[in-house]
Amino acid sequence: MRSIMKLINIVFCMLIITSCDDLLSDYESHKVESIVIDDNICSILNEMESVTAYTSMGDSLSTIALFDTLVKDTTSFLTLSNASNWRIPVDSMCYFIVFAPQQADSYIVALNSSSELALYNSGGNLVTPESETISLKNIAGCSDVRVRQAYSGLSGAYLGKLVNPNVTSLKMVLLNTNQPPTAAFSTSSNSVLVGDTITFTDQSQNGAFPIQTYSWDFGDNNTSSDSSVVEHVYADSGLFSPSLTVSDGYLFHTVTKTEHISVDQGSEE
Repeated sequence: MRSIMKLINIVFCMLIITSCDDLLSDYESHKVESIVIDDNICSILNEMESVTAYTSMGDSLSTIALFDTLVKDTTSFLTLSNASNWRIPVDSMCYFIVFAPQQADSYIVALNSSSELALYNSGGNLVTPESETISLKNIAGCSDVRVRQAYSGLSGAYLGKLVNPNVTSLKMVLLNTNQPPTAAFSTSSNSVLVGDTITFTDQSQNGAFPIQTYSWDFGDNNTSSDSSVVEHVYADSGLFSPSLTVSDGYLFHTVTKTEHISVDQGSEE
């Protein structure tokens, strides 16, 4: 009798293990076709600098009380940006404010660690994502993306709740489906002598929202925030790589012309 019971237990355990292995295999092999925004997310996670977010442990405060407390400090908001990723310090659970400043068809939140992420509005109500994808391996071919949520209709501030007992920090990207502006410029010349004036002319295009700021970098440790047309004089000879960054206030784009400007010392009298 004991032998039969032992055999039954062994078979039962094997069935459970096999079933779990099958589920895990299906879970890990789940593939999502890459779209443009997935490529952007992957690039931001891998190539952009990290900005450390301000988070709160929450203590015993209610969801509404947490929102009311954290929303007062607008400088701590995790806001839309395609120029950096957010580093989220987490001690099992943390709270922070997510800010959606632009009207958009969708806002996308991506994490580089399998975690539980929830958003709540100012009334303490859970905001349900339109879609959520979780993977132990990757999402859309990006090895750093483990969670991706898509929200529609976001506008303003929301309380974010993040649960992950396995890490001390993780990275988060917050994007929307709006088209960022496109930076472009031309120069009056790309071969000059030291002391000559070069005119830089903006040729950037608006995205979903008009361009608000311009940031010129002439490649010689000199910069300018003027728009449209700027002039610059190079004081030293060499090859220089000017760049222009344009922003609609939240979404950015940078174009760099590598070694585009050649400055010669000229003949000495």
